[in-house]
Amino acid sequence: MPQRVKLCCIPCNAQRRVTTSTHQSLQRAIAILREFSERDPALTVSEISRRLGLHKSTVSRILGTLLEEGVVWHNPETGRYSLGMAIVEMSGVALGQIDVRAAAIPHMGGLAAETSETITVAVRRRRETVTVVHLPSTHSIRHVMWIGRRLPLRTTAAGKALLASMHARGEDWRALVGVPEDDRPTDWETTFEAELASIANRGYAEDSDEVDIGTAAIAAPVVDHTGEAVAALSISGPSTRFGPKARDTTAPLLIEAANAVAADLGMQRPAELAGRRR
Repeated sequence: MPQRVKLCCIPCNAQRRVTTSTHQSLQRAIAILREFSERDPALTVSEISRRLGLHKSTVSRILGTLLEEGVVWHNPETGRYSLGMAIVEMSGVALGQIDVRAAAIPHMGGLAAETSETITVAVRRRRETVTVVHLPSTHSIRHVMWIGRRLPLRTTAAGKALLASMHARGEDWRALVGVPEDDRPTDWETTFEAELASIANRGYAEDSDEVDIGTAAIAAPVVDHTGEAVAALSISGPSTRFGPKARDTTAPLLIEAANAVAADLGMQRPAELAGRRR
């Protein structure tokens, strides 16, 4: 049978040149950003050009792109550039994850010892949860997680816990979840909103067979002093072992651990999200 030949409209040599050029531009952009420091928080095109040995037009072009994305800020009166708010936002995300991981790990160890199930910390990134740290179960049959795993907010215990804190704060959570095709939006939203209110009231969320068939999980939000959930701490395992009774039994331990993580981060949980002990 004749083989199908893959055609390309760009010559291979041209593709390599484009790739090399893109890589070089990225390296130059990073080098420019690294020139800003506490000692030199604002620099002109000429100063950057001289320090890096780059042509002024090259520096100006790269700074223009970074300016459009909010990565740098330009003062038209002085002609100097400085780091923009996008850098502050990105650094805040990175530092927040580092702090949450460091604060959570000791308490995750305690939960793992008491439950022998998989313990996970996840944060919200747009419409998904992202696992930032986890401790696997000691059982041979266990719920497998990994750092960097992304899951939908509306179908996971961690995602529901994060959405519940948004609901409690009066924030618009609807934009972050998709309405199932087989449900009418009004019916689904009403049911899901009631679930979020229940989660906020009792202090933890649940899911069973919603993402990984045969697994169940509970999650509690790690909430700051404003009521915003900065992360979700969860326990998960096979639904045959981690059934409703096991989840009810471990929920108080989970809420206590989430409170402890928040306390270690210098946060206080508001009363409406503190959860009730069973």
